[in-house]
Amino acid sequence: VADCATIDRVLVDAAGFRGVPQNSQSANYTCVAGDAGKHILHPSGGGAGDTFTIPANSSVAYEIGTTLTFINRDSNSVSIAITTDTMYLAGTGTTGTRTLAENGVATAIKVESTVWIISGSGLT
Repeated sequence: VADCATIDRVLVDAAGFRGVPQNSQSANYTCVAGDAGKHILHPSGGGAGDTFTIPANSSVAYEIGTTLTFINRDSNSVSIAITTDTMYLAGTGTTGTRTLAENGVATAIKVESTVWIISGSGLT
């Protein structure tokens, strides 16, 4: 018989709840394969004019369904860009670089090999 911690962990893992590990970046940053399922934090004091970039599928072939979450704790907005693939703003269908305001949270989901959809609070 497994102990309660093991049982809880197994049940939680089976349900898909694994947490959202943090990768704190206080300058321009291009996401890497290891960022899949993580949140990229722009911390307080991170700096002005910083851009977080989702690389092209030809560079980092994230699986369809991959999520990347972005959080901005700095008073300066942070840009979320994509290289040669396409990122659509949910609900509007507009493409291109997005701006994430202070205390904003946005999640990008890969829905096709070269297509991402991003949505969130504080995102324009």
